[in-house]
Amino acid sequence: MTIEIRKIEETDKDSLIDICFITGDYFLKTIYPDPYLFSLFWCLYYVWYETNNSFVAVDSEKNKIIGYIFSTLNTHYQEKNFKIAMRSKIRDRIKELKRHSIKTWIVTWFILNRPTTRKRKKILNKYPAHLHINILPEYQRQGIGWKLMRTLESHLKENNIIGYHLEVSANNNVGINFYKKYDLNLLMKTSRNLIFGRKLLYF
Repeated sequence: MTIEIRKIEETDKDSLIDICFITGDYFLKTIYPDPYLFSLFWCLYYVWYETNNSFVAVDSEKNKIIGYIFSTLNTHYQEKNFKIAMRSKIRDRIKELKRHSIKTWIVTWFILNRPTTRKRKKILNKYPAHLHINILPEYQRQGIGWKLMRTLESHLKENNIIGYHLEVSANNNVGINFYKKYDLNLLMKTSRNLIFGRKLLYF
């Protein structure tokens, strides 16, 4: 098997939506069971606005996208721009589906208006970039995640980014084990999520 790592392209959209939903958090998929709506939260922003900072893993023999790593260089900016760029698209899709509950709107409101605690603000200042990484289950544990992480780290260093972080559900044991093996630092832990990070440059 030959794996190619390259920057994402907008034509990758359908494959990325599939991977995002297949590998997505089970609880969130019960709230957003529509793959396109789900991808509006955790995939399509990066396809449309972060192509320079995101990469895909391709099985060259099958010409198949089998994983991705999405990133942004500045989380403060990304979160503000996400609300501006994606809020109306998300709301329109929810209304279009005509199958939504109060819980759907509450969770949507929280995602779009997430408060920044003092501790999280410190993390964003020290680890300004963030990432999302997902690989199809049948391709996991084959070193592809390491290749994606190293590719992104090289890209972030080239852009003088001092550090990055990521969030993972406290129930995602596979993801947590991967980040620990990759030797990321645990920066913050709550009942629902863990935040890992790594410094890349020191001044």
